[in-house]
Amino acid sequence: MQMLKTIAVAALIAIAGAGASAAQNIYSGGKAGAYFGTLCPAMLDGLRNEGFTPNCVETKGSLDNIEKVLADQDGIAMVQTDAFANWAAANPDAAKKLHTIRADLANEGVYFVSKNLTQFGDVVRIITRVKLVLPPQGSGAAQTFENMKKVLPNVFTRIEAAQITYAESASKAIEMALASDNTIALFVQLPDPANANFKTVVEKKGHFIPVVARALVNQQVNGQNVYVIETRPVTEAGFIKNAVEVTTIATPIMLITQPADVLPAGTNQRTNKEDLIKLVKGMPREKLLPKSGPTVSLFNRAYSASQTVAKDLVDKAEEAIRGMK
Repeated sequence: MQMLKTIAVAALIAIAGAGASAAQNIYSGGKAGAYFGTLCPAMLDGLRNEGFTPNCVETKGSLDNIEKVLADQDGIAMVQTDAFANWAAANPDAAKKLHTIRADLANEGVYFVSKNLTQFGDVVRIITRVKLVLPPQGSGAAQTFENMKKVLPNVFTRIEAAQITYAESASKAIEMALASDNTIALFVQLPDPANANFKTVVEKKGHFIPVVARALVNQQVNGQNVYVIETRPVTEAGFIKNAVEVTTIATPIMLITQPADVLPAGTNQRTNKEDLIKLVKGMPREKLLPKSGPTVSLFNRAYSASQTVAKDLVDKAEEAIRGMK
């Protein structure tokens, strides 16, 4: 009898504790990625002082993060905004269940690179023959391309499946594109000029191709711009030379969650969720980012392109699109 009482008390404590727990999951991608290895740990540091003890949870990427946060009323997910936009367009009812907390921590640059093609107009001119190499299906870059097909169908749906190859990684996709004429690779990356992908393009004298079309720049999801135009370094500055910079579109990293009102009113669980959303939304950006080490500069290197540069790139893209057959 005493043992049964002990078990019953333990069960009641466990049930009560579940409702009061301040531990949340932050779904943050693969272990080798910046979300899991850099952004999420920095967020943990910013939240612990307020009594929250979240966990960084390894996942397969943005799409997996979305599915996991839909199944977790307490969780937060880190996602590429364009990957979310593409998913939301295909799943409008499910998308209504998710709330954007903020999308200003960092942006991932969208880069097209080629051995011999230098401008978007070059790509458009041979759009029915150009070869495209993407990182694995389900990757962030693959989702970026799927979103571009929805937003600019008259351009990117002209690239048929037979023209597309999926490589085992972004690095391999870049190498393949730089090995053949009339081939482009697409990858997304934080502004880290020390990254091997940038070094490969620069060392092999590849070309970064801006794709700054008006439809992409104007796209929104949940009231948030899907792309912004940024100038970003692709090489490190030296004693006698400046860093090489590229202006391109970039997609913000969004923090999404289910709204607190999906939880029972009057419970600690709901109060904790309300407090967490308020805290993450209102906390100064720098408190949710790395405070020391080499990754700090990743979140300060990119800057908004000047209006003159942005307008010139948009005008060139629109001219190329108008000239399509």
